[in-house]
Amino acid sequence: MVDSTVLLVVRIFAAFGALALICSPSILMRQIHKQKHVGVASVIPLVMLAINSHVWMMYGYLGENYFPIFSCYTFGDLAALTYVAIYWRYTTEHRYVARVIAVALIVIIILSIYAILGGFGYTGQIRAQVAKTMGYIGDATAVCLYAAPMEKLFQVLKHKSAAFINAHMVMASLANNIMWFTYGTLTANWIIIAPNILFIALNSSTLVLCIVFNPKTHPLHESFFAHDDTPIKVSVELSPKNGSKVPNIPSPEYKAMQSPLEPLRIHLDINTS
Repeated sequence: MVDSTVLLVVRIFAAFGALALICSPSILMRQIHKQKHVGVASVIPLVMLAINSHVWMMYGYLGENYFPIFSCYTFGDLAALTYVAIYWRYTTEHRYVARVIAVALIVIIILSIYAILGGFGYTGQIRAQVAKTMGYIGDATAVCLYAAPMEKLFQVLKHKSAAFINAHMVMASLANNIMWFTYGTLTANWIIIAPNILFIALNSSTLVLCIVFNPKTHPLHESFFAHDDTPIKVSVELSPKNGSKVPNIPSPEYKAMQSPLEPLRIHLDINTS
């Protein structure tokens, strides 16, 4: 049996880890607000953070785990909505972002309806069973959350720069994984243990790439920002040939040629004289 004091300390550290993960995009949001554009940042990790926070919030409520799960991810739910709103404000791809947000809203609504109906017993399950189901769904959304930044890994390897990865979010995720793995181990909760084993390995590998291809020492090449549709301007300057070191050789095309009949005419004049 785990000592209650030790478990409380681990709960507190797990809460700090979750809050660190939830707050990590705020650094990126501050940069976006300052630069007035999203740059190479993707909206998918922000949307997945919203879905993941909402699912774990419902899991914590149904499982009566009000601290640290329900309280932390209620805050995460609200924070993720703020991040998405800031991204929407400064993105130029509103149609694409709108489609991503629409899909996320549909998923959140469906899961919320299931949690509400299940909580009231309309699905034929007791509250603990509904909570367990939401836990499995939470594992799936957590995998999507941590896999979302992986869409940028092939670009990191292609351009030899980690500018596509939010290193702060990766470090916060790794710290969060370690805390929750410890908490899951002490409470023998495999819903928490299993995914965090994968996440620790995944985030450790990503962090290695961030170190190897540090954007400060491996910045993006200027060609990455070039646009293929930019028209090429060509100007021709006509300058006088004075001072040119190349001799002015007359073109043979316009040189006056001697008539081939001239020698014949001279010969005839001599014979007749």
